[in-house]
Amino acid sequence: MYNKLKIMIKRLISFVFAMAFASVAFCQTVPFGQGYVINGEIKGDKEGFVTLRSYFRDGNERVDTAYVENGKFTFRSPIKEVIPALLTINGVRDFRIYLEPTTYTVKIDAKNASKTIIKGSKWTDEWVSVTSALKGEDFDVHLRRLENWVLNNPEHIFCADIISSFLAYKWDYDELFRTLNTLKKPANQTYHYLKLREREKTLNYVAIGQKAPDFTLNNINGKQVNLYNYLRGKKFLLIDFWASWNSSCREGNQNIFNAREKYISKGFDVLGVSLDKNIEDWKKAVKEDNIKWEQVSDLKMWESDVVKRYLVNSIPFNVLINDKGIIIAKNIKSSELSNKLEELTNTNGYSIAADIKGVADGTVKLNLLLENGEKRNYTSQITDGKFEFKGVVDFVCVAQIILPTKNGDFSFFMENDNIKISGTKENLENVSIKGSPKNDIYANIINRCNNSKNPMQCLMDDVVKNPSTFYSPLLISSYLAPYLSDIQLKEIINSLNGDAKRMYQYYLLKDYIKDIQKKEQFGEKLIDFTLPNANGVDVKVSDYIKEKRYVLIDFWASWCVPCRNESKFLVQAYNKFNSQGFDILGVSLDRDRNSWLKGIIDDGLVWENVSDLLQWNSIVVKLYKLESIPQNILVDGNGNIIAKNLRGDNLIQTLNEIFAR
Repeated sequence: MYNKLKIMIKRLISFVFAMAFASVAFCQTVPFGQGYVINGEIKGDKEGFVTLRSYFRDGNERVDTAYVENGKFTFRSPIKEVIPALLTINGVRDFRIYLEPTTYTVKIDAKNASKTIIKGSKWTDEWVSVTSALKGEDFDVHLRRLENWVLNNPEHIFCADIISSFLAYKWDYDELFRTLNTLKKPANQTYHYLKLREREKTLNYVAIGQKAPDFTLNNINGKQVNLYNYLRGKKFLLIDFWASWNSSCREGNQNIFNAREKYISKGFDVLGVSLDKNIEDWKKAVKEDNIKWEQVSDLKMWESDVVKRYLVNSIPFNVLINDKGIIIAKNIKSSELSNKLEELTNTNGYSIAADIKGVADGTVKLNLLLENGEKRNYTSQITDGKFEFKGVVDFVCVAQIILPTKNGDFSFFMENDNIKISGTKENLENVSIKGSPKNDIYANIINRCNNSKNPMQCLMDDVVKNPSTFYSPLLISSYLAPYLSDIQLKEIINSLNGDAKRMYQYYLLKDYIKDIQKKEQFGEKLIDFTLPNANGVDVKVSDYIKEKRYVLIDFWASWCVPCRNESKFLVQAYNKFNSQGFDILGVSLDRDRNSWLKGIIDDGLVWENVSDLLQWNSIVVKLYKLESIPQNILVDGNGNIIAKNLRGDNLIQTLNEIFAR
């Protein structure tokens, strides 16, 4: 009676557990050849449950559950695509399979997982063949082989799964970003690819050049310790993730001890973050290893919020930050820590060493755009593409390298860093700049926004959220300014504070705002001109704007793709505000009359259009000093210029504000 009751209770528990999952797979009807059937047999377990977690291309998952009876189970479901799945036995043993329209035979040895047999799926067979370690293959060699396989098969649907299952744990943001960008369809249309892109964003938060995430944990005596409070007064801090139960961590503690003793007088210290669960084991290890630096832990091991925020996947692991909390190195081997600190503490200023292939010998210039609007200029000789600069700066600045005549230039952020530059004359846009954490931060932001759906909005959001950062003024002047109205530009510049207001670019922006205010004060006027319209009738601008509230004078051309892209916004603005006294005058820089007229018709430009068909020799180019198009100016009926270069949605938004007033 007791044994029978025990069996009933066991079945009830298994049934209740199984009902917690999404569905019971074998209840589904599958037309022949349009789905999968998994017939499974477990040797050694007559009862229990099996879950099948399917990973779909849209990023969703589904968990199906089957009850094991007499050692057998079945899954059955329609499927139209090949997708990865995870077969789990009694919540313990996992087996990767690839689902396809076929019948699977699965035989599992509950006591010896290595004897598991999965037959019937060519995709699963290929996965096992590709990912299994070769006989006698070293672990690191196995991983390198998988890395090479991904690089050599960028279109294969296994790629993201291999990265996620074997490689991602040891990759930083740059390596993951670089590898994911090499993948092609259909490899970049899988569940694991989408999830890796999400991980990429998280990795970016703890990438070199980013500010270390703040945290507060209790020390070994139960007192709260905050990372940034502990950082005060120190030049460099090693955040060391370790545990008493990890032999590699314990062996490395002596190297960390030696490095701290040698460099503590130069501003270096350590903050240990323990992944222990038992406080007594933690205390014992601290005493045995003679650890003198501060120790903190929440005793949650891998479930610690700090461990998750820093994406710690294995230990020992560490992060080295400077006095501002910027991550300058990660995962330094304890045996190499002293060398790294020697390099850092011996730096009294900046050092720039460059090697640009293909540049002729001559004089290279270094312009330092310093805080508070100060600028310094230096020169050096370049020989065989190599040159050097050394000096000291007091604050982060923009360094502009100007190569000998007609060889180009490039810029980057720097402090008192050891900077290595390499590249070629033909590809200066992709010159490699290493050693500047501040420049890494800026480059990561540009890369992240370039890969977003709306790059300009991404940059705008970053400036709005981070108005005190050193890079915000440059984002505004280099990227955002042409797309903002004068009103919006003034608002965003006035919102800057902190380090942003110390930057050289901030003073340029403030000067620009002063010029705008002067023009507003004295009233910048429209420069009058007369040009023939599409019918050959002369149109004088000053006459055209009379009795109208506002007129947008739009400089464009039929051959200008960005101009043509703006047409839809112009049409939208015209249709919405024309009845309220708004009009447009198109001024074309075309040369061919037929192309001009065709562009007007194709884009639905129903307002007046004029042109002298002289392209860049047109009188309006000289009057308005046009160097590029599209450009526009918004004037009132008296010829006062209200705004310039209103593009895209910004045009509609500005007109909404003006007519609301």
